[in-house]
Amino acid sequence: MKSQNFNVNGYQFNWIKANLAAPAYSQYDKLVKQGWRSPMPSFSSHSRRLRLSTKPNQTDSVNSLFSGHHATVNCLECNRSMVPRVVTYYGQPLRSICPFCGATFAKFPGGFQQFFQRFSKKIVSFDAFKRIALVAAGFGLIWLLAKMEIIPREMEALGIFGSIIFSAFGLAELFYQTIEFIAKQFSHNSRYYWSATALIAILILYVRDDLTRYVVMASFLMIVRWILAGFAVARSHSH
Repeated sequence: MKSQNFNVNGYQFNWIKANLAAPAYSQYDKLVKQGWRSPMPSFSSHSRRLRLSTKPNQTDSVNSLFSGHHATVNCLECNRSMVPRVVTYYGQPLRSICPFCGATFAKFPGGFQQFFQRFSKKIVSFDAFKRIALVAAGFGLIWLLAKMEIIPREMEALGIFGSIIFSAFGLAELFYQTIEFIAKQFSHNSRYYWSATALIAILILYVRDDLTRYVVMASFLMIVRWILAGFAVARSHSH
């Protein structure tokens, strides 16, 4: 490969196939050490200005990153823009307060509250009722087949017991989902509906003594249903 050396203002270049190669900095370094300064601006100053001019605008990227997200909120008491301070007790957050007026901004649930919140999560769906009704129908079929002596007679007690238990729980699930569905349709808080239901049950206990056992049984079924549904929701969230 043929090459030709030539000097331009003290710079030595190599001409190879009509292309300019990198300058021979070894000769340039020797001249600099001897005190010679190039009449042309240094490459470092050019590179510095180049880097400053081509540096990306970080302000735009930061604004786009935090667009719509604010680190401050308005206090509900003093109406100042602030960052809430979290109050802890042995490492557990209790509440957040305003650093200006000390008013409570938000409360964090404790251990028992978090435990009971798992049971209070409301899911409006009739799928559970359909499954319970299907199981109750299966036990009813066993009862019928045992009574017709198609299957052993000893299975009749199992069919009766299963039909009664699952039918009762099915009615409890249907009643619960109906109350929640009505409250959701009217955009109401279902607590008011349940408070009214409890008040009606108490009035029935005072007015009709003969219906006391039925009210107690219905209350027992609703409590058991609440516990079972709470454990089912907690188990689904743990997975």
